[in-house]
Amino acid sequence: MGNNRRFNVLVGVLACASACAFAYSLLESSTSKFTVLLSGSAVVLALLAIVGEQLTVWFADKLTMTASNLPILLAIMFLGRTSAMVVGGLVGLWGCWAENAVATAAFNWANAVFPAFLAGTAFMALQSGLGFSIRSVSLALLGSGALAGLVYEIANVALVGAFTRLKYQRSFRSVWREEVGPFFQSMAIVTALGVAVAGLYAEAGIAAVVLLFIPLLASQYMFKLLVREREHLAKQKELSDQYLEMNIGLAAAMVVLLDSKDEYTASHSAGVAMYCRDMAQVLGLPEADAEALHLAGLLHDLGKVGTPDAILRKEGSLTESEWEYIRQHPGKGAEVLSHFVAYKDVAAIVRFHHERLDGSGYPDGVEGDRIPELSKILAVADSYHAMTSNRPYRKAMSSFEALKELRSIAGISLEAQYVEALARVLRDKSLAYRDGTSTDFMLEYERGRINLRLRGQSLADLSGTAVAQEDPAVG
Repeated sequence: MGNNRRFNVLVGVLACASACAFAYSLLESSTSKFTVLLSGSAVVLALLAIVGEQLTVWFADKLTMTASNLPILLAIMFLGRTSAMVVGGLVGLWGCWAENAVATAAFNWANAVFPAFLAGTAFMALQSGLGFSIRSVSLALLGSGALAGLVYEIANVALVGAFTRLKYQRSFRSVWREEVGPFFQSMAIVTALGVAVAGLYAEAGIAAVVLLFIPLLASQYMFKLLVREREHLAKQKELSDQYLEMNIGLAAAMVVLLDSKDEYTASHSAGVAMYCRDMAQVLGLPEADAEALHLAGLLHDLGKVGTPDAILRKEGSLTESEWEYIRQHPGKGAEVLSHFVAYKDVAAIVRFHHERLDGSGYPDGVEGDRIPELSKILAVADSYHAMTSNRPYRKAMSSFEALKELRSIAGISLEAQYVEALARVLRDKSLAYRDGTSTDFMLEYERGRINLRLRGQSLADLSGTAVAQEDPAVG
């Protein structure tokens, strides 16, 4: 027998059982059929249940917040089993118009009626055994109501498990494992609210319950709006992340392009980013500044994408016109990055990383305090790695020689405290670390990418080529 056929059989059996249970309960009722079906209190509770069902809020994957079960519980306790089945049946029927399959709609109706029959029967048995009155609040009344509510919830979850097993081929055990947590949380809320509302109903009647439900349903509606807004924001973030991933891919492609023009590009960028990251740690910079500085190290030579290959690879001295290309790259790189909102802080760092304290730098020739502090740190890291790398026009300096050179211009063109911060970073490190070959571009790229995504920000990256001549750190 196919799964669909089994499901249809289950629905048919459950619907017949629900109809028979309702007929039995109606015939057994001590009140007239007309009174049971058209009871004003039953209609009011049904309306409250329907509104509560319409305002159901799904959050935390499997948890729901709804007031629809409370009117059914009140009907079980104060109007009798038959009225409770009427209220539950009306709630089940209300959503049928939205179902494409008749069998699913029938199941929803039966899954509201049959649990109400079982819970109502349990409450009647408890009332008969304990002999309490529903017209006054007592521990027996409230405890029996709580147990009846538990019977209703268990029956409901059990039938949903059977439904899922036959309709979607999932085992009942797996469904129960997933639902047991939300089930007990839902039960705790329903029991607490049910006991409180039942006490109010016993003392003040249906009018007081309606007054209580107005703010309850209003708060549920407001919470539904908040959850909907959260889902909207989550969707927006998902789209934003997809857009950022596209930018990341584009940036990585540009790095490959740059590296094809000058093989020095990617390794230089990786080394500078590594030193920036570790200097930020030694200096105790805030996390946001450290991440921006690290990304700036990866992207600091982005502006050289448009620099002719002949200039990047030239072994001799550059002419003045060729130097103009080199002097433009910090500004061009910053201009590209400034078009991305998430990169504006990185753009500022990149723009000023070749400026010098004495005003001898480029592209703007600013000096002293007009240079951002993070740009001063990047300048030290960039200068050091440029000097310890082989270039077409000179061989690499040793780490000792490069650090000695940096200290000779500390306080003149480079910030002395950041030169010493780099010295502390280099202390006791391996030769591969000191000459910048202990990392690669993709490793630093991934580190920066993960850090920025954890903060919910974007990442793009590119890197640098270095051409140095008069400036020992034109990297």
